[in-house]
Amino acid sequence: MLPWNGFRAHGPHLRFDPHTPPARNQPGTGVWYGASGPTPALAEAFQVGRTIDRWRGAPYLTGLRFTRDMRLLDLATDSTASWPTRAGGTFAISTAPHSITQRWARRITEAFPDLDGLRYNSRFAGEPCIALFLPAASAMPTRPALSLPLSHPGLALRIAGAAQRLGYLVI
Repeated sequence: MLPWNGFRAHGPHLRFDPHTPPARNQPGTGVWYGASGPTPALAEAFQVGRTIDRWRGAPYLTGLRFTRDMRLLDLATDSTASWPTRAGGTFAISTAPHSITQRWARRITEAFPDLDGLRYNSRFAGEPCIALFLPAASAMPTRPALSLPLSHPGLALRIAGAAQRLGYLVI
């Protein structure tokens, strides 16, 4: 399990992992995934079983504020630009098979080595998410703005609302 601000060096596994196949530990390559709010975070984290388990594995909801402005390539459908189209792709990049999106992530990080990451749409909530690459490590705060276990009573209503919106169960 990685800390809340840890970049995963093992991959590729997920949508925008820039790691070179086959999956293995790759020092010097890393990725960190985040969401624009609790609903897309819960949608992404619990997509497999579509059940938000507030207890198993002691999951946390963590919010943070980056210490500097982020340099993100905007691939989200609400983007004011059209980078995916200009680059020969489409906005379907947020939902394409991982083999394709991982290849895009590798090419993007090669072409723009100082880029902090990508802003894209969650496949499950439709809201913005981000995939950060190693240059973004310098923008991580030393402490999160908020970090509570999902079992915290103060999160119960927010989790229930997100689950209802997503059609997920809560246990």
